[in-house]
Amino acid sequence: MRLERMNIQGFGAVRDMSISIDAPVTVLYGPNEAGKSTVLHFISAMLYGFPGKGSPAERGEPSGEGVHGGELRFLDKEGIPWVVRRYNRSRDGDAASGKGERVHIHKQADNGLVIELGQQELEQYALGGVSRDMFRQLFAISLSELQEIRSLQSAEMSGYLFHAGIGGGANILEAERKLSQEMDKLYKPRGKVQQTAKLLQSIEDLRTRVADSRAYVSRYNEVVSSILDIERRLNLLEQEGARAGEDLSLLRKALEIRPAWLEWQEAGVELKDLMDSSHFPPDGMPRYDKMLEEERVLLAQSIRVEQAIEDAEDKLAALPVNDFLEQYGERIEELWAKRSLHEAGNRELAELTAEYKAQENRLEQLLRDIDPAWTRQELLSLPVSASDREEVRRIGAAFAGYDRRMEALFIEQRGAQRSAAAAESALREARRQLREESERGQEAFAMIKPAAPQETAALWNQLQLEIERWRERRLSGAGPVPASTRRPGRGRLPRMYAGLLSGMAVMTLLLAAVLLWTGAAEAAVVSGIVMLLGMGYIYWGAQRGREIQDEASEGTSMLDGQGTEHVDHLYSSLVSAPYAAATGSTIPGSRRDRSAALTRDPLMVEARMRELRSVMEGWQAWRQRLDRLTSDCAAAEEKSALQAAELKTIHGAIEQEEKRYLELERQWESWLMSRSLPQSLSPDVMLDVFVKVEQGQELIRQQKSLGLKMDILLREAEDYIVQCHEITAADPDADSDGSRNPGVAELSGIHSRWKAYQEDSRQRKVLSERIQELRKEAAAMEEEREGLRQRKAALIASSRSADEETFLRMGAAAKRREELVRTIRHHEITMFSGWDETGRRQLEQLLELTDAAELEAQCVEKEEAASAAHRLRDELQERRGRLLQERESLESAGNQDSALQQLEEHRSALRELVSQYAVRSMASEFIKRTRRMYEEEKQPQVLQLASRYFSMLTGGMYSRVVMRLGDQILLAERPTGELVESSRLSRGTAEQLYLAMRLGLIQSMPHAAGLPLLLDDLFVNFDGDRLRHALGAISELSRNRQVVMMTCHRHVAEQTMELIPDARLIPMQP
Repeated sequence: MRLERMNIQGFGAVRDMSISIDAPVTVLYGPNEAGKSTVLHFISAMLYGFPGKGSPAERGEPSGEGVHGGELRFLDKEGIPWVVRRYNRSRDGDAASGKGERVHIHKQADNGLVIELGQQELEQYALGGVSRDMFRQLFAISLSELQEIRSLQSAEMSGYLFHAGIGGGANILEAERKLSQEMDKLYKPRGKVQQTAKLLQSIEDLRTRVADSRAYVSRYNEVVSSILDIERRLNLLEQEGARAGEDLSLLRKALEIRPAWLEWQEAGVELKDLMDSSHFPPDGMPRYDKMLEEERVLLAQSIRVEQAIEDAEDKLAALPVNDFLEQYGERIEELWAKRSLHEAGNRELAELTAEYKAQENRLEQLLRDIDPAWTRQELLSLPVSASDREEVRRIGAAFAGYDRRMEALFIEQRGAQRSAAAAESALREARRQLREESERGQEAFAMIKPAAPQETAALWNQLQLEIERWRERRLSGAGPVPASTRRPGRGRLPRMYAGLLSGMAVMTLLLAAVLLWTGAAEAAVVSGIVMLLGMGYIYWGAQRGREIQDEASEGTSMLDGQGTEHVDHLYSSLVSAPYAAATGSTIPGSRRDRSAALTRDPLMVEARMRELRSVMEGWQAWRQRLDRLTSDCAAAEEKSALQAAELKTIHGAIEQEEKRYLELERQWESWLMSRSLPQSLSPDVMLDVFVKVEQGQELIRQQKSLGLKMDILLREAEDYIVQCHEITAADPDADSDGSRNPGVAELSGIHSRWKAYQEDSRQRKVLSERIQELRKEAAAMEEEREGLRQRKAALIASSRSADEETFLRMGAAAKRREELVRTIRHHEITMFSGWDETGRRQLEQLLELTDAAELEAQCVEKEEAASAAHRLRDELQERRGRLLQERESLESAGNQDSALQQLEEHRSALRELVSQYAVRSMASEFIKRTRRMYEEEKQPQVLQLASRYFSMLTGGMYSRVVMRLGDQILLAERPTGELVESSRLSRGTAEQLYLAMRLGLIQSMPHAAGLPLLLDDLFVNFDGDRLRHALGAISELSRNRQVVMMTCHRHVAEQTMELIPDARLIPMQP
């Protein structure tokens, strides 16, 4: 079966779609929602009908109004076209009447007629008896069905796996279990309910009963003796009855055949009185009658042949001979055969003339396109060589390169100009920032005396060093500290310790929050406790240090005058202050007095140092900003200089390119001048001129060739006309019609006369040959008549007859003799059939000695004697029955003999049970061995085919597929012999295993050979190599089976078209 076309008028989301799928492999490629799976369900619905509403996807009923259904065309295995049309909804959108769908199945017969069939004939003849379920499970496979191995276990497909379904081995295991159960029923050690144990117990009981019973023996013997006597008398009656029956049968047979016996006797008497015809041939009369018939037929044929000879001679005389046509007939035929060539030559000549003129016009147009002043000589004189083309291309490439380089240089120039402008702007901005920062710093730090930054930094470092020394001397001194000099804020912690405690508190909170967020609550609690303990320790250390410092500061004395003066000198050298005047006389209440007081007060010294440190830190930051701005300004100046140099370099490159362009232009003008070409031509135009020059030169060569052909055709036409004139001049019946070529015009009439004359000549020849054949036939018939007369005389002579009349009488006697012989044989068969020779003699003797009345009286007497014997036999049988009943009652009363018989029967039954147990034990062992051998060596054809496909799909990673008897587990065997259950395979490999099983099932179904295979996106889990292996298997299957693939993956479609040359790709869009 091969699908050809489907017309989907309405199915699912697809409407009014026509798809041709007549290729061996068809790939329906498109994105999701394009309708690929809908096409698969449509094919199934067209072949088997619309499913119920419980399967909406497979039913494909459109959501809106319109037609539901379509048409499917295919060829069966014999190449006969079929058309299936199914509609579940009319064109107006109404539901179909009847059973819910309208179906028309048409098949074209051998005589061209169209036959309408039903669904049963479609499945039987076109689908090979494959049901809907089998088609969906094996031939229309989607990815979900591929992953379900249970779909292979339907009852319909069970016969292809172990001949009883995919679990066919369960029957063998069931047989093993039944054998084991039967063996347990027969015998089981220490068992009490088994048949063997019961028989043994019965045997023991019967032995006891035999010993207890000894009575009723004498009467039993009398009854048995009477029974034997009656049976002897019955045997004698049977023998006498048999003899009486034979006599009665003989009498009845004689009475029955007596009329036939009388006719038999009369036929024998008549046979003896017949004329002697022993020498008459057995087939004499048939031969004689046949000769008479042949003689009559030969006479009629002779008359017919003579009449045919006369008619043929009359027709031959009516056909004359034409000398002109006899002489010129062959030339006329030859010229007529050349007439079509002559006319074709004239047409070709006209076409060549028109083509010549067209080429002439085209050549003139080419010359005008190149240059209006050009001529053919200039066109032919211009050489068009490969070197000239390369030279023009080189110069054109040079011009194009100049344009590209100049364009790039102009772009670079514009970019450099923009960069230079940006650099200049950046330089101005850097200088402005430097100037503003310098002015702002000079205004803010005007109290700093040194002008050089290095000197200011040296004085500040020296001042810091002296302050540190002063602090050391102050801390190392002893003595009470005035109350006025004590530090305020006794109850407060030092700033360093307060900051440290604040930081630790923040760290504790953050760490606890992070640990709680991560779920480590215990770690958060422990870390919080540790941090609190650390904060307590730091607070205790701060309090202890403050107490020690207070004690030390109370015992500290004032600074000595010399250290304070040096500090004051360095301070006044670094900055200018209103109170930093000369340290001469001290006026009470003056600023100098206050300064001196400050120098003596350590707290004031520390305050001044803090203020100075703040000023110096600002000064240092200002100097850093000033240095950075200075470096930025220098960098901007350097960048501006570099941009200016780059712009200058670009200007130089542009000037150099312009010089090269001028040199290249001079070369091009020189090349044009050397070839006498216009100076206005560019290299690109010159390449077009080369093409036109080649076309013009080719046209000139073609014109020369056309001229030669036209000359040849003209000469051939003139020769033909001359030959026609010669024929016309020699014709005595020629009549010119005044045409331009009278010989050619009259040739048609002469040829017609020649054809008619040829027909007459053939008739003359046929008539002559016919006359000769008829004369030969007449002579042959005369010879045959003479031979017939001789055979007739020989037949009469062989019968030893004097004349023909005697031969006829002897023939009639021979015929009567044959009839009498047949009658006698018939009566003998009728009378004596089934009787031996002795019985025949008895019958003949009885018929000769006894008449009919006497035979009838003897029959009556024998029948009465048989009736009396029958009554006596009935009485004896009745007596024997009563005696048998008495014997049975005696046997039941005294059962010694029956007990012995039962004992023997039980012993025999025990031997039978032992034999059955042995047979079942051996059968169980043989089944076990056979099952192991079958599992190892004898896989069924389905699994062999599946193993081949599985090895192909996996590239040899697995060698075969094995299934254990009795369960439903598939095993994949590696080349090393390792077995892997299907549930342990990867998803892609498991799908390849299930696909191989289905392919094996398909190939093992001879009645489904040729059914198409529909695959809906099965290769999504296949890697690249196994996809190629799978496509190789698909290509092999497509040799004897059509394959339709649906996929939304580009790589699957591309590899299919690459690996399967005969595949056809059909794109689909939503």
